[in-house]
Amino acid sequence: MSSKQIYELTLELDEKTLSFFPEAIGKENAAFKSAINQRIRSAFQHLAGVIKLISVSDQSVKISWQDDSEQGYLHKIAEILTKGNYADGILLLELFLRNEPENTELLYNLGMAYSDQKNLERAIDLLTKLVTLEPGRVNGHVALGVAFIRNNETEQGVRELQIAANEEPNNLWAQKNLGAGLMKLERFSDALEHLHVATELAPEDQQAWYGYGQALERMDKVEEADKAYVQTIEIDEYSQVGDLARQARSNIAKNTFRERATGTIRMDAVMYCLGALEKFRSMSPDQVQKIGFEIAILGTRGIDVNNSESRYTLKSLPGQFSGLHLLCYEFVAFKQFAPDKSIGFDLAAEYEMALSLFDQKNNGEK
Repeated sequence: MSSKQIYELTLELDEKTLSFFPEAIGKENAAFKSAINQRIRSAFQHLAGVIKLISVSDQSVKISWQDDSEQGYLHKIAEILTKGNYADGILLLELFLRNEPENTELLYNLGMAYSDQKNLERAIDLLTKLVTLEPGRVNGHVALGVAFIRNNETEQGVRELQIAANEEPNNLWAQKNLGAGLMKLERFSDALEHLHVATELAPEDQQAWYGYGQALERMDKVEEADKAYVQTIEIDEYSQVGDLARQARSNIAKNTFRERATGTIRMDAVMYCLGALEKFRSMSPDQVQKIGFEIAILGTRGIDVNNSESRYTLKSLPGQFSGLHLLCYEFVAFKQFAPDKSIGFDLAAEYEMALSLFDQKNNGEK
């Protein structure tokens, strides 16, 4: 049953609080008061209750509101914020906070909202007050830590997140954000520990896996990092994080490509390029271009250059190909129809050797 509680709210109007009412700024007298009145009614329409009175003067706003909800007004405001309506959510929270300045639920929700909206000074003030009033609130320390890190106060943020992780080792948000903060401080070994915990706590958390891959890579554990990036992509290959993981895998492939050869040139790549030159000799320019573009599009989803398994197929060319095989075909194709265009992978040395072998063979056949 509803409590039918009546709240008497007062908001003093000054330079800061007037920012909640942009419609009223610059207006005078009746138009000023009307704009504020309408703005408040618009925000309160999200809540299950009745406005008994709104009184607007030049100095303040007074509101008498009856809560008719079963779960209380905070539940509804949380829904507003979840839907991305920060303007109304923040206004309502600020109004109720004036009535209950030490309400830790209000401090937490308002601090989180301001943090998301990058009003970090206000967020840090609110969340600091929260953890002072309620030091055992783990998610309060997490929220404060995140706000500090967003404000480039990373050491303070890490301290708050460490408090949270120590108190609740199974808190995903504490572990994941602590790992991210430690990465910013270049404490990669410590970051690796916490990000690994995050992937175990949430095996489907894409950001945790990507962060874990970054930490592994910075610790020069590139093979493990590549596996972590593969897992990141498998969770959601079309997301922004998935794109970042693909780029990271591409960078690893580029950096380790020469390491897999006994010399400075990869002879397997030379032979693939030579095969492409021979294949393309009997094709039209349009056919070669079609192959090059198809491989380029496939590459946006990630091509594993360091896996020798022939597991890729093309619509424009029969057969099965390894990742390196495809890149060699792409490199040679672009050299024929767009020689100045980079495919993002340097095979110039292998291509030049293959071209020399191709010319020698064809001159010998004449």
